[in-house]
Amino acid sequence: MNNLSDTAKKLDKVFEIAHIVLGALAIACIVGVALIAAAYILKLDPAMIGTGYENFDIGFLELSVSKNYAPDKWLVLLQAAITLLVSCRLMYDGRKGVGYIREILHPMKEEKPFASVVSTNLKKLARLSINLGILYNIIILSEQIMTVFVYDLPALLVSEKITHVGGMFNIDLTFVVCWAFLLLLSYVFRYGEELQQLSDETI
Repeated sequence: MNNLSDTAKKLDKVFEIAHIVLGALAIACIVGVALIAAAYILKLDPAMIGTGYENFDIGFLELSVSKNYAPDKWLVLLQAAITLLVSCRLMYDGRKGVGYIREILHPMKEEKPFASVVSTNLKKLARLSINLGILYNIIILSEQIMTVFVYDLPALLVSEKITHVGGMFNIDLTFVVCWAFLLLLSYVFRYGEELQQLSDETI
């Protein structure tokens, strides 16, 4: 039990730092959106905010489009703003998840792994994993849509050598596995909690 308590204390310190970092990243995302909004309202040159509007990635490839075929810079900034907004919510929910983990670690620091707070917070984490998975997929899909439709990838690549370019939009369903695992874990700890209660009553 001493090992469990020591490990829980160390992990709690790590997650305390993660809690602060995620909060700072969320604020940074809000600042980024505010800068883009201010630039649009004040009708500033997008070049004042960033560069590389002609560049985009496809997996491990980085492509540069000539200025004549580059997308509208404000469309690129709009996609960046959407990504930042979703990322802000992702960081906020991640921060909330870290809070749940720290609540789980609290009774473990006191060598009480089957306290009721553990199973309750595991259920909360399971529900939160669905939100995090959806938000992550929104970011991925927005980047894929940007590449195919805004940069008009098919028109750029179709030639005598390449006759067709099609987009395959992928969704990462790992979060469903995480949800199921955390939910199962919450039931395991709930069962352990009931056994602990029966043991205490017997004693």
